Amino acid sequence: MADQLCTPEDLAALLQQDLDLSTATVAIEAATAVVQEAAGGQRILEVEDDEITLLGTTESWLDLPQRPVTAVTAVELDGEALTEGTGTGQYRRFGARLWRGCGWAACAYAPSTVAVTNTHGWPAGSQQLQLARSAVLGLARAAYVNPAAVTREAIDDYSVAYEAAAAEMEASQYLKAALRRQYGRRAGLVRIG
Repeated sequence: MADQLCTPEDLAALLQQDLDLSTATVAIEAATAVVQEAAGGQRILEVEDDEITLLGTTESWLDLPQRPVTAVTAVELDGEALTEGTGTGQYRRFGARLWRGCGWAACAYAPSTVAVTNTHGWPAGSQQLQLARSAVLGLARAAYVNPAAVTREAIDDYSVAYEAAAAEMEASQYLKAALRRQYGRRAGLVRIG
């Protein structure tokens, strides 16, 4: 099942009407995808034991791609399990970054493969999800009410204007910026040379 930042029941309460469950689910999943993309591609909802493979280099810091990281349960360097601690060859977690004094490459002349199993995102119902939930409800409402994404409809001298979900998100640069600030990756320093 795809991520859903709100439920069909939430959408029904907003629209104050009974909904077709499958249509509401599709609208919510699509709106959640749009919001997560606006947040820099972050999976905002909690994902437990997500397995990722990263490029290991001689740098001491290894950035994990999803935020926030709440737990790291396993780390392997070229298939060899590493342990958390302060000893030589061990790693330590600082937020969404892992530090290892001797770097993340088994050899200084070739990159390594680092496999990390971690939990990231916020649990469903968390207060931290309210901005994203609100954005999803707004987009899903527009998609459910106007599934054909009609932008303008006119009959004789009567006309009504509609907004499609993607156009609504594009038009709302403030919402996009707020989502990126709240859930996206933070800017950092880049080492040159």
